This record gives sequence, C-alpha cells and structure tokens, in this order.
Amino acid sequence: MISLNEKLDRSFRDNDYRIGKETRFYVLTANLINTPYKVFVVDGNSFVRETEADTLAEAKIKGMELLKGYKNEYKLSEVTMCHFKENRGWEKDRDHFPERYENENRHVSNKGVEVNMNEVFEGSFNLSSYQAIFNESETASRCRSVLENIHVEIKPFFEQFCKKNFLLTGNRFIRDYSDTLSTTYSDSRNPKYEEKKKNSSTGKKYYIALNERIGLQEVNLLTLEFNGVDQKLYISVDSTFFPIWYLMRTGKMMSTIHQLPEEISFYFQTEWFKKEIVSVKEFENVFSRFKKQRKRPYYHFGIELPLIETLQSKKLEYYLFKVWDETLPIRERLKDEKVLGEKANYILNLFAEDSQKEDTVQLLNNAYSLIYGEVESYKPRARRQLFSIYDKDQLITKGYFVYFEIDQAHAPNQVMCVTLEGHRHIYSNVRELISNNKIEWWIKKLFATHNLDNTEVMKYAMNLLTNHGIKTDNNAYYIGTFNNENNSFDKEISAMKKDLVIACLLFAFASEKLELPSTTEESEENKEVDETQEIEFVSNFSFKDIYEIIIDSQFTFSLDIIRDFHLNLTALDDKHFVILNGISGTGKTQLCRLYANAVYGLDYESENPYLTIIPVRPDWMDATALFGYYSSFEKKYVMTEFLQVLLSAQREREKPHFIVLDEMNLARVEYYLSDYLSAVESRKEILLHNREDVKDIPQKISIPPNVYVLGTINVDETTHSLSDKVLDRAFVMTLSDVDFENFWSTLDQSVKVLINNEFDILTGIHSDLKSFDLHFGYRTMNEMINKLVRNKELDEDFGLDAMSALDRVISEKILPKLRGDERITELLTTLKSKFLDYFGEESQSCSHIVRMEKELERYGATQFWR
Repeated sequence: MISLNEKLDRSFRDNDYRIGKETRFYVLTANLINTPYKVFVVDGNSFVRETEADTLAEAKIKGMELLKGYKNEYKLSEVTMCHFKENRGWEKDRDHFPERYENENRHVSNKGVEVNMNEVFEGSFNLSSYQAIFNESETASRCRSVLENIHVEIKPFFEQFCKKNFLLTGNRFIRDYSDTLSTTYSDSRNPKYEEKKKNSSTGKKYYIALNERIGLQEVNLLTLEFNGVDQKLYISVDSTFFPIWYLMRTGKMMSTIHQLPEEISFYFQTEWFKKEIVSVKEFENVFSRFKKQRKRPYYHFGIELPLIETLQSKKLEYYLFKVWDETLPIRERLKDEKVLGEKANYILNLFAEDSQKEDTVQLLNNAYSLIYGEVESYKPRARRQLFSIYDKDQLITKGYFVYFEIDQAHAPNQVMCVTLEGHRHIYSNVRELISNNKIEWWIKKLFATHNLDNTEVMKYAMNLLTNHGIKTDNNAYYIGTFNNENNSFDKEISAMKKDLVIACLLFAFASEKLELPSTTEESEENKEVDETQEIEFVSNFSFKDIYEIIIDSQFTFSLDIIRDFHLNLTALDDKHFVILNGISGTGKTQLCRLYANAVYGLDYESENPYLTIIPVRPDWMDATALFGYYSSFEKKYVMTEFLQVLLSAQREREKPHFIVLDEMNLARVEYYLSDYLSAVESRKEILLHNREDVKDIPQKISIPPNVYVLGTINVDETTHSLSDKVLDRAFVMTLSDVDFENFWSTLDQSVKVLINNEFDILTGIHSDLKSFDLHFGYRTMNEMINKLVRNKELDEDFGLDAMSALDRVISEKILPKLRGDERITELLTTLKSKFLDYFGEESQSCSHIVRMEKELERYGATQFWR
C-alpha cells in the first residue's frame, strides 16, 4: 500500500474505517489535500487493490470496478463503502452507492446494452451564445431559441452525467425548464395572451435539476442553471424557505453549513431571476430578517461561473462532480427534513381521514352531541375540518381542526391546531412525535392574560381537564402515545380527537370565551381571562402576500377590488381613510376584516387584536361618540373603543391598527367624525379633557399614522348622505357588482347537486334586478341557498317541493326590497312572466307582483310593503 499522511495511516492501523456491522469487503476512498482521491479495496484485513481518481464520484465507480475485477461474484451484504476526509475522518457512504452500482449494471445486463462507464460527454458549450439568446427582447423568439439551442445541448449532457454516476436511481428523476418555455412560446403566439406575454421574463434563464421524490414531496439534489439576468452559471443544491426555517429552528442548519467547504457559497433568491450571496457570518441574521418580514426566499448552496466564452464539457462535468461531492451534508439534511415531513403528514392524515362523524361529549356534567364535517382545503398546504357542538338540535358552538402541512405564518412544520369561534386554543407540533421509539404526546398550554394571575388561570384550566378524565402535568396535558415502529397510536383516533375537542371547549370555558351550563358555581377570580397563544403579530403590506391570503379565503373578491382597496389604504403615509359603498350583502365589512387580517398573515376567522369593528349608532351627534368624555356624575373619564385603539396605536407605533366604522352613515358622519378629520388633516392634537385628577387618559391626543379607518355605508331611507368635507378626505369605493359564477365555484359539490336548477333561476332574477339597481348581494344568495338545502334535508313527508320552497324564499328575501315608480314597470312585467312559468298564478311571488302592478298603475309608485 502506498504511504499516506500520518492521520490516515493511523486510521488504517486502528481499523477506523470498519463502521457499523463488520463485512468482508471494504471499498475505501481517501481525500487528502492537494492530491488525487486514493481508492482501496480491502478483503478481510488485506489491502488487495488500489488506484487514484480526480473526484469522489469517479472514485466510487473505480472502487466498485476494482472490487468486481478482484472478486467477480460477491454479495452486497458483504460490501461496505466508506470515505475519508482530513477534516472529518471516516464516514459511511450515505448514497448507498454499491447497491446503485449493482442495480445499474443489472439493468444494463438485462437489456443487453453495453455501456462504457468511463465515457465522458465530448465537446464544449458556448456560454457567450447562450447569453446572447437570453438577451433577445422578444419573448416568443427567446423561448424558442432556448429550446432549440440550449435545451437540446444541456439535457443530454446532464442525463448522461447522472446515468454515468448512477444518480438516476429509485425515486430520483430529472426536471427541467422546457415545459414552461414551450407553454410561454405557444401563449406568446396566441392573440388572446400575446399582449400579456409580451414583456415576460420567461426564457431569460434555463435550468435542469436532479430531484428525489420522498412520499408526496420532492427534494432537490443538484441543479444546473444558466441565468441570463445575473449572467452567471450556477451549480447548486436548492431549497425553499421552509426546510431552512425548520433546520434553523431545530439548531441543525448552522452546524451543517459549517461542514461545507469554503468553495461552496450560499445564496438567497427573493426575485425569480436574481440571486444574492450571503456569508456564513451573516447567514443567521439574514434569515432572521426574512422570517420577521414574512419573506420566503429560495436558498441555494453551490458555486457560480461567469456566463461568458466557452466551457469544455469535461470541465463542467468536473464542477458538477465537485458540487455533488461537497454539498453532501446539506443534501442529507434536506432529505432528512422531507422524511420527517412525510411521517408527520402521515400522523395528520390519521386524524383527517378518521371515519367517525358523530360522538357525544360530557362537559360540566352535561351531555352534548359532537358532529364532524368534511375535511376541506383551507389555505395553501393546510386543511381544516369543522366540528359542531349541539345541545339536542340547538347549535352551541363550532370550531375547526386545522391540519397544517406548514403553518406559513408561524411554523415550518406539520402542526395540528384546534380553534373555537376564531380563537386558537390548541397548537401542537406533530413532528415532535417522530423518533425511533414510543413517544407520549403531551401538549403544553399557555395562558397570557392581561388582567389575572396566569398561574391561577392555568391551575383552574388544568383542574377542569383532570376532572374530565384528561391526564395533566403542570401546564401540559396528555393525548396519547405514538409507536414509531408500527406507526400507530395506543388509542383510537376518534377518542383522541374527542379529548382534543373537550380540552378546547374547556379552555374556552375557563377563559370566558364560551358559556356552558354548569352544575357548580365557578369562582369569580377565573372570569375575564384573555386566552391567547404566544404568537408574535408581524404586519406586512406586501400586496402579493395580502392578495394570496384573501383569494385563499371562502369569499369572492376580484383582483381589481383588492388592489384598489390596498392602494386607497396605503397611498398616503400619514392618512388612511377609505369608505366602502354598495348594496347590502356584497361583503364590505368582510373585505375590511379580510384585509386587516391578511396584513398580519391571518385568515378571516382568526382573532386580530389590531382590528376593531365598531357599529355606528344613529344617536351619535358629536365627537364624544368616538373620543369619550369626562362624566361629572361618575367622576371618571368614559372610555370608548375608538379611543382605546388610538391609545394602543400610540404605544405600538410599529403596528397598524384598523378601525371599521360599520354602517357609518346611520348618523351624520360630519358630526361625530369632525374632530378626527380635522386632526388628521392639520396634524394637531385633539383636546380630550382639562382635568388634573384624570391620570389614565391624556388631556390631548394626536392621530398616529398607524391608524387605518375604514367605513361602510348603505344608501336608503334610514341613512344620511355624506358631506363634501367627508368625501374630500376619503377614498370612496363602490362594491355593488357580484360574481355569482365564482361564488358558485366555492360551494361544496353536494350543495350544487341539490340546488343547481334553483341557483340558475335565482341568478336569472338577479340579472333582471341589476338593470334597475335593485339586485342583491352574496349574503342574500347564501342565505337563500342554505334554506333551500335545509328544506331538501327534511323528511319527504315534511319538506316542500323544490319550486314551492324557491317561491317562498324569493318572496321572503328578494321581493321585500322591491320598490319604485313607473320606471320599474318593465321589471314587474318580466318578473310576473317568470313567476307564472316557474310557480303558477297562485304562488306567493306572483301574487306580490300582481298587487304591486296594480298599485303602480293607481298611485304611480309601489313597494313590497303594504
């Protein structure tokens, strides 16, 4: 054996390469600084073969060829492959290369094809010509050139590289950019999409990647990218943000980065074509900044070359070998993270796919029915399942099991969450159940109240759980034990779900979020508990992120409406005042809540401490309705919700505070809002009081720039018009158009099957009414659909037939708002004709229309109400 350095010689003498179960044959590679790879074959205690190689990939192949030349027939169970590096010592091969080598040779042998394993792709790549193609200005021409010149050269080279090095095995596959290029090329030549694709960036780069499927997920193993925007060639291992977040959270990321050689650079990519390099020293800080700002960049670990001149294929192959070899630690970490994710997803699926739909729960000595709904898509990479609690036929409350594959706002891993009426009471990281043994599932509970002793609150809540048969330990409670060997729990899934529901209900009861009848008196000290999870609320006004959250909700708003609303609210730095006008039921208040929650990364139903909805009262006559007043009778300052928000906004300047004045024109807006409007315009303070004995309320207050005021208005005989003073200081939007086609697409298929015909009739009536500005909104449509569905769920002996039920719902929900003068004559004629066809002359709807026609002819005006 040739003489090596002292450390390696000593390791040979001490048999350090014999890792794990001892085998007869060892195929060994040694990487010494500034020397080629050394390759050895050991039989027992004898070194029987040796050679050299330029790269680790080549060394592995040569090692297996040496073994086959020495012993043509051997069992894989007798072979161990290990690798030595001066900075790490001996490590067992993690790629299972001997098995892959044998499988490839067996595949080749079975096909009767001879392959020269040492064959190298000959030739070179003109990188300057690639850059010239990326620089082409016309999208269609550029995409076609990439396909015809770059794709046809790089794909066969990359495939041959992978096959030669036995990388295309098992669940591995190659993915490239060609499908996107082909689609964009076709769309660019289609008049329908031509203008939209005219300035597309597609075709300014080309990539090809080796990926591996792990369950339903993919992990990138190696990517070759030619980037015409950066004018660079990248060879790297790529990852989305969430695996990196998980590895950072578990303390594994930085240690893995420090294992990578200095030649490997780290990049993040916040824009599709632009990569930015980050040093090891700054990696953690840059990551923390992205996390706090809720940005989710891609990460890349590899090398870069300039996209100029000519690159020999052998040289490119060398760089690919180098990156493959040196990025092994991060590649293994990313694969391990995906394996963990698949196991955790399996646990989530056990709960989501449990077949039990009904159960009974005992709460405070009272029995309730527990009904589970269907599992539905909730948001990207999350599902939810409704559960409802009934006392006989009366709904008491409802909540959701939320199955997060990734909680994109708060956790990069699988989470099971249980909510009740918008409050998150249970939140558990499912990955904590994954190990090699049996793991007990204990969920920690946190109370973070503002008014009470949280220690006492915790004690009270845990006592409730104990009294209901749920084991507790300090601030944690036990759900079950997961056996990782057979992937099963020691309890029925339905029993554990039931315990989670009971725990959620008891937490809500203990925190006064839910009232339940009890046979015992509850102590006063446990009232007024503000139960929240310790979650940091971070605002983000990125329109892309806000838009994605809103369109993932169950509501229907167009891009135009969401974009206009966003621009109106954020156009000015120090004044934010938007008024939403429109017919009832078009979602004005819902849009305000959706947007405010989306700014904080929350869904519609989540509780947002920075959103306050204030119903306006008709008796608001002056500014005290918003800013409060000093009561001489009570000897104290009377606080209002509006003032509470202003004081909070003063304390937390970095957080936007949203106030919704619902139906704000029920009172005269210029009367009660005048002080606010003047203060925002002049930036002067508002006088609240002049008393020295009032300590908790300041004498004066200014309007901070982090206050966003939203108003909703309806226009009818009960409301007031807005003065020019108000209109001049606000953006006014009108929400009167409704998209029932999109609304229909959001309904469950089971509902569509039941009322398809009725929905068509209702949308037809809506179209008739819209021509006269008498149409209805989403709320009315949704409530009519719910009644029609409930009618069909009744026993046949009790339910109305479909047309009779539709007649009733039209006369109860649509016709009561019908009124006008001779201008609606044509509308009444149209409706009467339809009602005669659908329901007959004796129907309620037809009778109302006939009466209204007579009143219109006699008095010149008519309305539904007599």
